[in-house]
Amino acid sequence: MKNRKSLVVYALLLALCVLLPVLGFFGVTAGKEFYAPAEGIIYLRAKVTEVMEVSYDYGEDGEVLSADTRFAARVTSRGEYRGKTLEAVQNYSSFTPLNPREVKVGDSVILGHFEGVEMWNFIDYVRSDVLIVLAVFFAVLLAVFGRKKGFKTILSLTLTLAAVFFVFIPAVILGYNIYLWSVIICLYMIVMTLTIVNGISPMSLSASVGCMGGVLVSLAITFLTDYFIKITGNSDSHSIFLVYIGDGIDIKALVYASIIIGSVGAVMDVAVDISASLKELAYKLRTPSFMELLRSGIRIGRDVIGTMSNTLVLAYIGGSMCSLLLYIYNNAATPVYLFNIESIVIEILKILVGSIGILLTLPLTALVSAWLYTRPAMLRHILTEGQNGDTERESDSDAFSEELESAGSFDGTEK
Repeated sequence: MKNRKSLVVYALLLALCVLLPVLGFFGVTAGKEFYAPAEGIIYLRAKVTEVMEVSYDYGEDGEVLSADTRFAARVTSRGEYRGKTLEAVQNYSSFTPLNPREVKVGDSVILGHFEGVEMWNFIDYVRSDVLIVLAVFFAVLLAVFGRKKGFKTILSLTLTLAAVFFVFIPAVILGYNIYLWSVIICLYMIVMTLTIVNGISPMSLSASVGCMGGVLVSLAITFLTDYFIKITGNSDSHSIFLVYIGDGIDIKALVYASIIIGSVGAVMDVAVDISASLKELAYKLRTPSFMELLRSGIRIGRDVIGTMSNTLVLAYIGGSMCSLLLYIYNNAATPVYLFNIESIVIEILKILVGSIGILLTLPLTALVSAWLYTRPAMLRHILTEGQNGDTERESDSDAFSEELESAGSFDGTEK
């Protein structure tokens, strides 16, 4: 009866986690169009069926300055063009540093048609199919190795992406407060992920509180640093384009939102590590004291600090490698200049704010976990949950032992 009641409560919370992004989407958009495709532009998927002609334009020394490859492709996109064969052209220019390779029969390509231009144009190769295959492979691996937790992880990832792409991004485009919505999205992702993956438990509660504390501290640090650093939001070429076409988007707030959202994953990982470790310790000790758990949580946190900070450093350095190399190649890239360029400062800020968030999440999660796990009601829940887990492990172990015995002894002899 108790298990059935828990399942009902879990199902209701799961439904609420699914419903919130839907309500957030309609609440934010309120019937407004937040994404409008450009008029007069059509993009289609197609498969190349024939390469008809390649015309070259040569320079004085015989080098190829430009080339036009005319080809035919059968449309595979749905709609009025599906199944039709269209003629298109692929342009090559020696003045462009990176050109796509010349199309061949059988290639899947993107064709574009622009208002006032008669010919269809080659836009790029279709690459999303490979990404879909990788995503499916990733989901299968999660389901195989994670089993129930794997399926729950897939669901939580799906809802995380839905919250970002269908709630946060529309809120940014439609001019809502970016700071506020970044915090709302982060808090939703924390509670939703921990509830779905780990269920309704003291561990989920303590990890959620620790994560929320880390996120709010990160937000406070961003406001504090903004006063001293005085960034404009000009982190890369994309931010410049957003200034002109973004219809009043606060670029600086968007930078800080990316810092907060980017640090949530690492902060959540740390909080779960501490909370889960102390839960297991509380089960083993049976009657743990507050100080025992708190000291253990701090010691475990010290072992986690190094790897998690490295995770953030390597992730952000890897993401900004091209920009970093570009500035280093610049003859004027002295340390005084290099470490005061806004785009470099923003990447360093992401690393530092995220790492500080992790450092402050560790003691906060340890403190909350130690307090929760020494409450009589919470401790009874942990002991009951642990006993059920031990029963499952013992039955699995017995079955495995029987299989080994039927297969033969450990010395290599057969029975």
